Amino acid sequence: MWTFDSTFLGSNASLTAIITLLISVAWYMATVIKSWYRLRQFPGPLCASFSYLWGYFAMATGCMHLRLAKEQDKYGKIVRIGPNELLIYDPQTLWRINNVRSSYGRGAWYGSIQFDPYGHSVLSEPDTAKHDKRKAKLAAGYAGKGMVDLEANVDSQLAVLVNLLRTKYLAKGESHVVDFSRLIRFFQVDIVTLAGSGEPWGDLKTETDQFDFISIADSFVPFLHSFMMIPLLRDFFASKFFLKLAGPKHTDKKGMGRFLGIVKNAVAKRFDEPSHDKQSKGDMLDEWIRNGMTRRECELELAVQVPAGSETSTTAIRGIMLHLLSSPQVYRRLQDEITAGIQEGRISSPITNEEAKQLPYLQAVINEGLRMVPPAITGFPKKVPAGGDTLCEKFVPEGTDIFVNFWSMLRNKEVFGDDAEVFRPERFLECSEEKRSELMRNIDLAFGHGRWQCPGKTLAWLELNKVFVEILRICDLQIVNPQTPWRCRGYSSFLIDDFWVHLIARPSATQI
Repeated sequence: MWTFDSTFLGSNASLTAIITLLISVAWYMATVIKSWYRLRQFPGPLCASFSYLWGYFAMATGCMHLRLAKEQDKYGKIVRIGPNELLIYDPQTLWRINNVRSSYGRGAWYGSIQFDPYGHSVLSEPDTAKHDKRKAKLAAGYAGKGMVDLEANVDSQLAVLVNLLRTKYLAKGESHVVDFSRLIRFFQVDIVTLAGSGEPWGDLKTETDQFDFISIADSFVPFLHSFMMIPLLRDFFASKFFLKLAGPKHTDKKGMGRFLGIVKNAVAKRFDEPSHDKQSKGDMLDEWIRNGMTRRECELELAVQVPAGSETSTTAIRGIMLHLLSSPQVYRRLQDEITAGIQEGRISSPITNEEAKQLPYLQAVINEGLRMVPPAITGFPKKVPAGGDTLCEKFVPEGTDIFVNFWSMLRNKEVFGDDAEVFRPERFLECSEEKRSELMRNIDLAFGHGRWQCPGKTLAWLELNKVFVEILRICDLQIVNPQTPWRCRGYSSFLIDDFWVHLIARPSATQI
Protein backbone atom coordinates (compact mmCIF):
# COMPACT_ATOMS: atom_id res chain seq x y z
CA MET A 1 0.00 0.00 0.00
CA TRP A 2 1.21 3.52 -0.90
CA THR A 3 1.87 5.82 2.09
CA PHE A 4 2.22 9.60 2.27
CA ASP A 5 5.83 10.63 2.87
CA SER A 6 5.77 14.12 4.41
CA THR A 7 9.55 14.21 4.66
CA PHE A 8 9.86 13.70 0.92
CA LEU A 9 7.28 16.42 0.23
CA GLY A 10 9.04 18.80 2.58
CA SER A 11 12.40 18.26 0.93
CA ASN A 12 10.86 18.84 -2.52
CA ALA A 13 9.26 22.06 -1.33
CA SER A 14 12.56 23.28 0.06
CA LEU A 15 14.33 22.36 -3.17
CA THR A 16 11.69 24.17 -5.21
CA ALA A 17 12.08 27.27 -3.05
CA ILE A 18 15.87 27.22 -3.44
CA ILE A 19 15.63 26.77 -7.21
CA THR A 20 13.09 29.59 -7.44
CA LEU A 21 15.36 31.84 -5.40
CA LEU A 22 18.39 31.00 -7.53
CA ILE A 23 16.44 31.65 -10.74
CA SER A 24 15.23 34.98 -9.37
CA VAL A 25 18.73 36.01 -8.37
CA ALA A 26 20.09 34.92 -11.76
CA TRP A 27 17.33 36.81 -13.57
CA TYR A 28 18.00 39.94 -11.51
CA MET A 29 21.76 39.74 -12.11
CA ALA A 30 21.21 39.25 -15.84
CA THR A 31 18.91 42.27 -15.89
CA VAL A 32 21.45 44.36 -13.99
CA ILE A 33 24.30 43.34 -16.29
CA LYS A 34 22.21 43.97 -19.40
CA SER A 35 21.14 47.36 -18.08
CA TRP A 36 24.70 48.35 -17.23
CA TYR A 37 26.07 47.10 -20.56
CA ARG A 38 23.56 48.98 -22.69
CA LEU A 39 24.86 52.43 -21.69
CA ARG A 40 28.27 51.35 -20.40
CA GLN A 41 30.13 54.05 -22.35
CA PHE A 42 28.48 56.84 -20.35
CA PRO A 43 30.02 57.84 -16.99
CA GLY A 44 28.03 58.46 -13.84
CA PRO A 45 27.39 57.21 -10.31
CA LEU A 46 27.93 53.42 -10.22
CA CYS A 47 24.61 52.71 -8.48
CA ALA A 48 22.71 54.68 -11.14
CA SER A 49 23.93 52.33 -13.88
CA PHE A 50 21.89 49.41 -12.55
CA SER A 51 19.36 50.83 -10.06
CA TYR A 52 16.74 53.59 -9.94
CA LEU A 53 17.35 54.07 -6.24
CA TRP A 54 20.14 56.58 -6.89
CA GLY A 55 17.71 58.89 -8.68
CA TYR A 56 15.04 58.38 -6.03
CA PHE A 57 17.26 59.23 -3.07
CA ALA A 58 18.95 62.14 -4.90
CA MET A 59 15.50 63.61 -5.55
CA ALA A 60 14.16 62.87 -2.05
CA THR A 61 16.92 64.93 -0.41
CA GLY A 62 15.47 68.13 -1.86
CA CYS A 63 18.95 68.99 -3.20
CA MET A 64 18.55 67.54 -6.69
CA HIS A 65 19.95 70.66 -8.39
CA LEU A 66 23.16 70.55 -6.35
CA ARG A 67 23.54 66.80 -6.66
CA LEU A 68 23.17 66.84 -10.44
CA ALA A 69 25.54 69.80 -10.78
CA LYS A 70 28.16 67.90 -8.77
CA GLU A 71 27.86 64.83 -11.02
CA GLN A 72 27.93 66.94 -14.16
CA ASP A 73 31.03 68.81 -12.98
CA LYS A 74 32.69 65.47 -12.35
CA TYR A 75 31.70 63.60 -15.52
CA GLY A 76 30.97 66.22 -18.19
CA LYS A 77 28.08 67.29 -20.44
CA ILE A 78 26.43 63.87 -20.59
CA VAL A 79 26.03 61.73 -17.46
CA ARG A 80 24.22 58.50 -16.69
CA ILE A 81 21.67 58.96 -13.89
CA GLY A 82 19.65 55.73 -14.27
CA PRO A 83 19.64 52.32 -15.97
CA ASN A 84 17.99 53.90 -19.03
CA GLU A 85 18.47 57.61 -18.32
CA LEU A 86 21.08 60.12 -19.42
CA LEU A 87 21.41 63.74 -18.30
CA ILE A 88 22.74 66.55 -20.50
CA TYR A 89 23.32 70.28 -20.18
CA ASP A 90 24.47 71.00 -23.71
CA PRO A 91 22.21 73.67 -25.32
CA GLN A 92 23.03 72.56 -28.88
CA THR A 93 21.73 69.09 -28.08
CA LEU A 94 18.56 70.46 -26.48
CA TRP A 95 17.78 72.67 -29.48
CA ARG A 96 18.08 69.66 -31.77
CA ILE A 97 16.05 67.31 -29.58
CA ASN A 98 13.19 69.79 -29.13
CA ASN A 99 13.11 71.05 -32.70
CA VAL A 100 9.65 70.98 -34.27
CA ARG A 101 10.91 68.50 -36.87
CA SER A 102 12.68 66.29 -34.33
CA SER A 103 11.74 62.60 -34.22
CA TYR A 104 12.26 62.49 -30.45
CA GLY A 105 9.13 61.72 -28.43
CA ARG A 106 8.22 61.95 -24.78
CA GLY A 107 9.41 59.32 -22.32
CA ALA A 108 7.24 57.33 -19.93
CA TRP A 109 8.13 59.82 -17.16
CA TYR A 110 5.37 62.12 -18.43
CA GLY A 111 2.75 59.71 -17.16
CA SER A 112 3.53 60.86 -13.63
CA ILE A 113 2.58 64.51 -14.23
CA GLN A 114 -1.09 63.97 -14.96
CA PHE A 115 -2.59 66.49 -12.55
CA ASP A 116 -5.93 65.00 -13.49
CA PRO A 117 -4.84 61.35 -13.22
CA TYR A 118 -7.65 60.10 -15.48
CA GLY A 119 -6.48 61.73 -18.69
CA HIS A 120 -3.64 63.54 -20.41
CA SER A 121 -3.23 67.29 -20.76
CA VAL A 122 -0.89 68.92 -23.26
CA LEU A 123 1.80 68.76 -20.55
CA SER A 124 1.67 64.97 -20.15
CA GLU A 125 0.34 63.67 -23.49
CA PRO A 126 2.85 60.99 -24.66
CA ASP A 127 1.49 60.73 -28.22
CA THR A 128 3.27 63.42 -30.29
CA ALA A 129 0.49 63.75 -32.87
CA LYS A 130 -2.17 64.18 -30.17
CA HIS A 131 0.06 66.63 -28.31
CA ASP A 132 0.52 68.77 -31.42
CA LYS A 133 -3.19 68.76 -32.20
CA ARG A 134 -4.15 69.76 -28.64
CA LYS A 135 -1.47 72.44 -28.43
CA ALA A 136 -2.74 74.01 -31.66
CA LYS A 137 -6.18 74.42 -30.06
CA LEU A 138 -4.65 75.93 -26.91
CA ALA A 139 -2.23 78.28 -28.66
CA ALA A 140 -4.51 81.30 -29.19
CA GLY A 141 -5.67 81.36 -25.57
CA TYR A 142 -2.19 81.08 -24.11
CA ALA A 143 -0.87 83.72 -26.52
CA GLY A 144 -3.57 86.19 -25.46
CA LYS A 145 -5.27 86.27 -28.85
CA GLY A 146 -8.96 86.51 -29.72
CA MET A 147 -10.94 87.89 -26.79
CA VAL A 148 -8.19 87.03 -24.27
CA ASP A 149 -6.40 90.08 -22.83
CA LEU A 150 -3.57 88.66 -20.75
CA GLU A 151 -2.05 92.04 -20.00
CA ALA A 152 -5.34 93.29 -18.55
CA ASN A 153 -5.51 90.14 -16.40
CA VAL A 154 -2.04 90.79 -15.00
CA ASP A 155 -2.78 94.48 -14.43
CA SER A 156 -5.95 93.70 -12.48
CA GLN A 157 -4.12 91.46 -10.04
CA LEU A 158 -1.19 93.87 -9.80
CA ALA A 159 -3.74 96.45 -8.67
CA VAL A 160 -4.90 94.06 -5.94
CA LEU A 161 -1.29 93.44 -4.87
CA VAL A 162 -0.37 97.14 -4.80
CA ASN A 163 -3.51 98.02 -2.88
CA LEU A 164 -2.79 95.29 -0.33
CA LEU A 165 0.77 96.54 0.14
CA ARG A 166 -0.32 100.17 0.49
CA THR A 167 -3.24 99.64 2.87
CA LYS A 168 -1.83 96.88 5.06
CA TYR A 169 1.94 96.65 4.84
CA LEU A 170 2.92 100.26 4.09
CA ALA A 171 0.30 102.05 6.17
CA LYS A 172 1.61 105.22 7.92
CA GLY A 173 5.06 104.59 6.53
CA GLU A 174 5.77 101.90 9.12
CA SER A 175 7.97 98.85 8.51
CA HIS A 176 6.12 95.57 8.18
CA VAL A 177 7.27 92.00 7.72
CA VAL A 178 5.69 89.65 5.18
CA ASP A 179 6.40 86.22 3.75
CA PHE A 180 7.08 87.34 0.18
CA SER A 181 7.06 83.78 -1.13
CA ARG A 182 3.50 83.19 0.08
CA LEU A 183 2.22 86.61 -1.00
CA ILE A 184 3.52 86.11 -4.54
CA ARG A 185 2.06 82.63 -4.62
CA PHE A 186 -1.40 84.03 -3.85
CA PHE A 187 -0.83 86.63 -6.57
CA GLN A 188 0.16 83.97 -9.08
CA VAL A 189 -2.73 81.60 -8.36
CA ASP A 190 -5.20 84.44 -8.86
CA ILE A 191 -3.63 85.50 -12.17
CA VAL A 192 -3.70 81.95 -13.53
CA THR A 193 -7.30 81.29 -12.47
CA LEU A 194 -8.44 84.68 -13.81
CA ALA A 195 -6.73 84.16 -17.16
CA GLY A 196 -7.86 80.54 -17.39
CA SER A 197 -11.50 80.64 -16.37
CA GLY A 198 -12.42 84.31 -15.96
CA GLU A 199 -12.51 84.59 -12.19
CA PRO A 200 -9.65 84.72 -9.65
CA TRP A 201 -9.91 82.45 -6.64
CA GLY A 202 -9.37 85.45 -4.36
CA ASP A 203 -6.31 84.10 -2.55
CA LEU A 204 -4.41 87.40 -2.77
CA LYS A 205 -7.16 89.73 -1.62
CA THR A 206 -7.84 87.61 1.46
CA GLU A 207 -4.28 86.28 1.86
CA THR A 208 -5.82 82.85 2.22
CA ASP A 209 -5.28 79.50 0.53
CA GLN A 210 -8.97 79.47 -0.45
CA PHE A 211 -9.21 75.91 -1.74
CA ASP A 212 -6.21 74.40 0.09
CA PHE A 213 -4.42 74.16 -3.25
CA ILE A 214 -1.09 75.44 -1.90
CA SER A 215 -1.11 73.07 1.08
CA ILE A 216 -1.99 70.17 -1.23
CA ALA A 217 0.83 71.01 -3.63
CA ASP A 218 3.42 71.47 -0.88
CA SER A 219 2.69 68.07 0.64
CA PHE A 220 2.42 66.32 -2.74
CA VAL A 221 5.49 67.61 -4.60
CA PRO A 222 8.28 65.82 -2.65
CA PHE A 223 6.48 62.48 -2.94
CA LEU A 224 5.47 62.94 -6.57
CA HIS A 225 8.87 64.06 -7.82
CA SER A 226 10.71 61.29 -5.94
CA PHE A 227 8.60 58.32 -6.98
CA MET A 228 8.56 59.44 -10.62
CA MET A 229 12.25 58.51 -10.74
CA ILE A 230 11.33 54.82 -10.31
CA PRO A 231 9.40 53.43 -13.32
CA LEU A 232 7.81 50.61 -11.31
CA LEU A 233 6.31 53.02 -8.76
CA ARG A 234 5.50 55.54 -11.47
CA ASP A 235 3.51 52.98 -13.44
CA PHE A 236 1.75 51.66 -10.34
CA PHE A 237 0.51 55.02 -9.04
CA ALA A 238 -0.71 55.96 -12.52
CA SER A 239 -2.37 52.59 -13.14
CA LYS A 240 -6.14 52.19 -13.51
CA PHE A 241 -6.07 49.67 -10.65
CA PHE A 242 -4.55 52.13 -8.17
CA LEU A 243 -6.67 55.05 -9.34
CA LYS A 244 -9.85 53.04 -9.02
CA LEU A 245 -8.78 51.88 -5.57
CA ALA A 246 -7.38 55.07 -4.06
CA GLY A 247 -7.30 57.81 -6.70
CA PRO A 248 -8.84 61.26 -6.14
CA LYS A 249 -12.49 61.82 -7.10
CA HIS A 250 -14.04 65.15 -8.03
CA THR A 251 -16.61 64.56 -5.27
CA ASP A 252 -13.93 64.48 -2.53
CA LYS A 253 -14.19 67.17 0.14
CA LYS A 254 -10.44 67.72 0.40
CA GLY A 255 -7.12 66.99 -1.27
CA MET A 256 -6.53 66.65 -5.00
CA GLY A 257 -10.09 65.41 -5.51
CA ARG A 258 -11.49 68.71 -4.25
CA PHE A 259 -9.27 70.58 -6.69
CA LEU A 260 -10.50 68.41 -9.58
CA GLY A 261 -14.06 69.13 -8.49
CA ILE A 262 -13.45 72.89 -8.65
CA VAL A 263 -12.09 72.51 -12.18
CA LYS A 264 -14.97 70.30 -13.27
CA ASN A 265 -17.55 72.77 -11.95
CA ALA A 266 -15.86 75.72 -13.70
CA VAL A 267 -16.00 73.92 -17.04
CA ALA A 268 -19.55 72.67 -16.46
CA LYS A 269 -20.83 76.21 -15.94
CA ARG A 270 -19.49 77.22 -19.33
CA PHE A 271 -20.81 74.20 -21.21
CA ASP A 272 -24.17 73.92 -19.44
CA GLU A 273 -25.29 77.54 -19.82
CA PRO A 274 -28.19 77.91 -22.28
CA SER A 275 -26.84 79.24 -25.55
CA HIS A 276 -28.93 82.44 -25.36
CA ASP A 277 -27.52 83.21 -21.87
CA LYS A 278 -23.88 82.72 -22.77
CA GLN A 279 -21.67 85.78 -22.63
CA SER A 280 -18.03 85.82 -23.61
CA LYS A 281 -15.77 85.88 -20.55
CA GLY A 282 -12.69 86.80 -22.54
CA ASP A 283 -10.66 84.04 -20.91
CA MET A 284 -8.66 81.06 -22.13
CA LEU A 285 -11.53 78.65 -21.50
CA ASP A 286 -13.77 80.59 -23.88
CA GLU A 287 -11.03 80.65 -26.50
CA TRP A 288 -10.45 76.91 -26.16
CA ILE A 289 -14.14 76.18 -26.64
CA ARG A 290 -14.21 78.42 -29.73
CA ASN A 291 -11.30 76.39 -31.09
CA GLY A 292 -13.23 73.13 -30.78
CA MET A 293 -12.02 71.67 -27.50
CA THR A 294 -14.39 69.25 -25.78
CA ARG A 295 -15.63 69.52 -22.21
CA ARG A 296 -13.23 66.79 -21.10
CA GLU A 297 -10.26 68.38 -22.84
CA CYS A 298 -11.02 71.68 -21.12
CA GLU A 299 -11.15 69.95 -17.73
CA LEU A 300 -7.77 68.33 -18.33
CA GLU A 301 -6.12 71.58 -19.40
CA LEU A 302 -7.52 73.66 -16.52
CA ALA A 303 -6.40 70.96 -14.08
CA VAL A 304 -2.78 71.31 -15.19
CA GLN A 305 -2.86 75.08 -15.62
CA VAL A 306 -2.99 76.02 -11.94
CA PRO A 307 -0.16 73.81 -10.61
CA ALA A 308 2.09 74.15 -13.66
CA GLY A 309 1.39 77.82 -14.32
CA SER A 310 1.55 79.05 -10.74
CA GLU A 311 4.64 77.20 -9.51
CA THR A 312 6.98 78.03 -12.40
CA SER A 313 6.33 81.78 -12.49
CA THR A 314 6.28 82.00 -8.70
CA THR A 315 9.73 80.39 -8.58
CA ALA A 316 11.03 82.88 -11.14
CA ILE A 317 9.71 85.93 -9.23
CA ARG A 318 11.07 84.68 -5.90
CA GLY A 319 14.46 83.81 -7.37
CA ILE A 320 14.87 87.18 -9.08
CA MET A 321 13.79 89.06 -5.96
CA LEU A 322 16.18 87.18 -3.65
CA HIS A 323 19.16 87.88 -5.89
CA LEU A 324 18.06 91.47 -6.32
CA LEU A 325 17.84 92.03 -2.55
CA SER A 326 21.20 90.31 -2.07
CA SER A 327 22.95 92.66 -4.51
CA PRO A 328 22.78 96.31 -3.30
CA GLN A 329 24.37 97.78 -6.42
CA VAL A 330 21.95 95.94 -8.70
CA TYR A 331 19.00 96.88 -6.50
CA ARG A 332 19.90 100.59 -6.56
CA ARG A 333 20.59 100.63 -10.29
CA LEU A 334 17.25 99.01 -11.11
CA GLN A 335 15.34 101.33 -8.79
CA ASP A 336 17.10 104.33 -10.33
CA GLU A 337 16.09 103.14 -13.80
CA ILE A 338 12.48 102.79 -12.66
CA THR A 339 12.46 106.21 -10.96
CA ALA A 340 13.93 107.91 -14.02
CA GLY A 341 11.42 106.19 -16.30
CA ILE A 342 8.49 107.39 -14.18
CA GLN A 343 9.76 110.97 -13.93
CA GLU A 344 10.44 111.14 -17.68
CA GLY A 345 7.00 109.75 -18.56
CA ARG A 346 8.36 106.52 -20.05
CA ILE A 347 6.59 104.35 -17.45
CA SER A 348 2.81 104.39 -17.06
CA SER A 349 0.83 103.25 -14.03
CA PRO A 350 0.87 100.31 -14.25
CA ILE A 351 3.82 99.87 -16.57
CA THR A 352 2.91 98.38 -19.94
CA ASN A 353 4.65 95.36 -21.37
CA GLU A 354 6.10 97.41 -24.24
CA GLU A 355 7.44 100.03 -21.84
CA ALA A 356 9.13 97.32 -19.76
CA LYS A 357 10.87 95.95 -22.83
CA GLN A 358 12.52 99.36 -23.28
CA LEU A 359 14.16 99.23 -19.83
CA PRO A 360 17.51 97.53 -20.53
CA TYR A 361 18.56 97.01 -16.94
CA LEU A 362 15.19 95.55 -15.95
CA GLN A 363 15.49 93.06 -18.82
CA ALA A 364 19.04 92.19 -17.74
CA VAL A 365 17.92 91.61 -14.13
CA ILE A 366 15.04 89.36 -15.19
CA ASN A 367 17.18 87.26 -17.52
CA GLU A 368 19.99 86.95 -15.00
CA GLY A 369 17.52 85.96 -12.29
CA LEU A 370 15.98 83.29 -14.52
CA ARG A 371 19.48 81.99 -15.11
CA MET A 372 20.29 81.73 -11.42
CA VAL A 373 16.99 80.10 -10.37
CA PRO A 374 15.35 78.46 -13.43
CA PRO A 375 11.67 77.47 -13.08
CA ALA A 376 12.58 73.80 -13.72
CA ILE A 377 15.65 71.84 -12.61
CA THR A 378 15.31 68.64 -14.57
CA GLY A 379 12.60 66.36 -15.87
CA PHE A 380 10.70 66.41 -19.16
CA PRO A 381 12.84 63.66 -20.75
CA LYS A 382 12.68 62.89 -24.45
CA LYS A 383 13.06 59.38 -25.83
CA VAL A 384 15.78 58.62 -28.39
CA PRO A 385 14.05 57.58 -31.66
CA ALA A 386 14.40 54.31 -33.56
CA GLY A 387 17.91 53.66 -34.78
CA GLY A 388 19.52 55.62 -31.97
CA ASP A 389 21.31 58.97 -32.18
CA THR A 390 24.68 60.57 -31.50
CA LEU A 391 24.69 63.02 -28.59
CA CYS A 392 27.78 64.86 -27.34
CA GLU A 393 29.84 62.76 -29.79
CA LYS A 394 28.62 59.44 -28.35
CA PHE A 395 26.10 56.99 -29.80
CA VAL A 396 22.94 56.59 -27.71
CA PRO A 397 20.70 53.51 -28.26
CA GLU A 398 17.04 54.01 -29.17
CA GLY A 399 14.56 54.14 -26.31
CA THR A 400 16.95 55.93 -23.93
CA ASP A 401 15.44 58.78 -21.91
CA ILE A 402 17.35 62.08 -22.17
CA PHE A 403 16.89 64.44 -19.22
CA VAL A 404 18.04 68.07 -19.22
CA ASN A 405 19.94 69.72 -16.37
CA PHE A 406 18.66 73.31 -16.60
CA TRP A 407 20.54 74.35 -13.45
CA SER A 408 23.95 73.47 -14.90
CA MET A 409 23.09 74.53 -18.44
CA LEU A 410 22.30 78.09 -17.34
CA ARG A 411 25.54 78.25 -15.30
CA ASN A 412 27.65 76.95 -18.14
CA LYS A 413 30.97 78.85 -18.07
CA GLU A 414 31.54 78.20 -21.77
CA VAL A 415 28.49 80.37 -22.49
CA PHE A 416 28.19 82.77 -19.54
CA GLY A 417 31.84 83.22 -18.59
CA ASP A 418 34.03 82.29 -15.64
CA ASP A 419 31.74 84.19 -13.24
CA ALA A 420 28.68 82.14 -14.26
CA GLU A 421 27.97 81.36 -10.58
CA VAL A 422 27.61 85.07 -9.83
CA PHE A 423 24.42 87.14 -10.20
CA ARG A 424 25.62 89.92 -12.51
CA PRO A 425 23.00 91.44 -14.86
CA GLU A 426 25.70 93.60 -16.45
CA ARG A 427 26.85 90.59 -18.49
CA PHE A 428 23.88 91.27 -20.82
CA LEU A 429 24.85 94.93 -21.30
CA GLU A 430 28.63 94.78 -21.59
CA CYS A 431 28.78 92.43 -24.57
CA SER A 432 28.23 92.65 -28.31
CA GLU A 433 24.79 92.24 -29.88
CA GLU A 434 25.87 88.85 -31.20
CA LYS A 435 26.95 87.65 -27.74
CA ARG A 436 23.78 89.05 -26.14
CA SER A 437 21.68 87.10 -28.63
CA GLU A 438 23.54 83.93 -27.71
CA LEU A 439 23.00 84.53 -23.99
CA MET A 440 19.29 85.27 -24.51
CA ARG A 441 18.84 82.19 -26.65
CA ASN A 442 20.26 80.06 -23.85
CA ILE A 443 18.08 81.74 -21.21
CA ASP A 444 15.03 81.12 -23.38
CA LEU A 445 15.60 77.37 -23.00
CA ALA A 446 14.28 77.72 -19.44
CA PHE A 447 10.83 77.79 -21.10
CA GLY A 448 11.56 74.83 -23.37
CA HIS A 449 12.00 75.01 -27.10
CA GLY A 450 10.27 74.21 -30.36
CA ARG A 451 7.51 71.63 -30.16
CA TRP A 452 7.83 71.35 -26.38
CA GLN A 453 7.99 75.04 -25.50
CA CYS A 454 5.96 76.06 -22.44
CA PRO A 455 2.57 77.40 -23.60
CA GLY A 456 2.44 79.82 -20.66
CA LYS A 457 5.60 81.69 -21.68
CA THR A 458 3.71 84.79 -22.86
CA LEU A 459 1.85 85.18 -19.55
CA ALA A 460 5.02 84.54 -17.54
CA TRP A 461 6.93 87.31 -19.33
CA LEU A 462 4.05 89.75 -18.88
CA GLU A 463 4.23 89.21 -15.14
CA LEU A 464 8.00 89.41 -14.93
CA ASN A 465 8.06 92.63 -16.94
CA LYS A 466 5.57 94.30 -14.60
CA VAL A 467 5.74 92.97 -11.04
CA PHE A 468 9.18 94.28 -10.01
CA VAL A 469 8.46 97.77 -11.34
CA GLU A 470 5.14 98.00 -9.49
CA ILE A 471 6.61 96.78 -6.19
CA LEU A 472 9.80 98.86 -6.31
CA ARG A 473 7.91 101.99 -7.33
CA ILE A 474 6.15 102.09 -3.93
CA CYS A 475 8.46 100.42 -1.43
CA ASP A 476 11.90 99.19 -0.45
CA LEU A 477 12.44 95.60 0.59
CA GLN A 478 14.99 94.11 2.96
CA ILE A 479 15.70 90.46 3.78
CA VAL A 480 14.73 89.64 7.38
CA ASN A 481 17.07 86.67 7.89
CA PRO A 482 20.28 87.19 5.86
CA GLN A 483 21.78 83.87 7.00
CA THR A 484 18.73 81.88 5.91
CA PRO A 485 16.72 84.18 3.61
CA TRP A 486 14.37 81.40 2.51
CA ARG A 487 13.74 77.65 2.68
CA CYS A 488 14.47 76.18 -0.74
CA ARG A 489 14.18 72.53 -1.78
CA GLY A 490 15.12 71.35 -5.24
CA TYR A 491 13.22 68.44 -6.79
CA SER A 492 12.31 68.42 -10.49
CA SER A 493 11.38 72.03 -9.75
CA PHE A 494 11.87 74.24 -6.72
CA LEU A 495 9.72 74.37 -3.60
CA ILE A 496 10.36 77.70 -1.84
CA ASP A 497 8.84 79.23 1.27
CA ASP A 498 9.71 81.27 4.40
CA PHE A 499 11.08 84.17 2.33
CA TRP A 500 10.51 86.93 4.88
CA VAL A 501 11.14 90.57 3.96
CA HIS A 502 10.71 94.00 5.54
CA LEU A 503 8.56 96.34 3.46
CA ILE A 504 9.25 100.07 3.87
CA ALA A 505 7.35 102.80 2.03
CA ARG A 506 9.64 104.78 -0.26
CA PRO A 507 10.01 108.40 0.93
CA SER A 508 10.00 109.54 -2.70
CA ALA A 509 6.95 107.52 -3.72
CA THR A 510 4.53 110.48 -3.49
CA GLN A 511 6.90 112.71 -5.44
CA ILE A 512 7.20 110.13 -8.21
